[in-house]
Amino acid sequence: MANLIPRDLAGGEELLGKLMNSFWQERQMNTDIKEYEDKYLVQADLPGIKKENIRVSYVNNTLTISAAQTETTKTEDDFGHYLRKERSSSAYQRTFTITDIDDESIKAVFEDGVLTLTLPKASYKDAPAKNIPIE
Repeated sequence: MANLIPRDLAGGEELLGKLMNSFWQERQMNTDIKEYEDKYLVQADLPGIKKENIRVSYVNNTLTISAAQTETTKTEDDFGHYLRKERSSSAYQRTFTITDIDDESIKAVFEDGVLTLTLPKASYKDAPAKNIPIE
């Protein structure tokens, strides 16, 4: 009977780890961050999430995007008794450290399941033009 239990579980643990990583990667909020001379552009995929369930904050050089969604499915017979009632919920959060942002000018747009944030750089706005002497 003892021979039925594998003594080396390393392969099983590796397989379980790969499965769990695959599960969490699919539930992750895919995010792209692109840097321009005067701003950063952040795009986060949030399919199926309603705009009112998304929160964005920028505090102490930390950008946080969080979203939560709860769905309820109901199927009833003619008398209103539940035959099936299912609820599911999901929550996502991503945090990024992005410095040198003019936090008063951040803009957010949510369209077709994609959240787009425009983060203007503070130093670009404040940097005075510098004349370079020619020798």
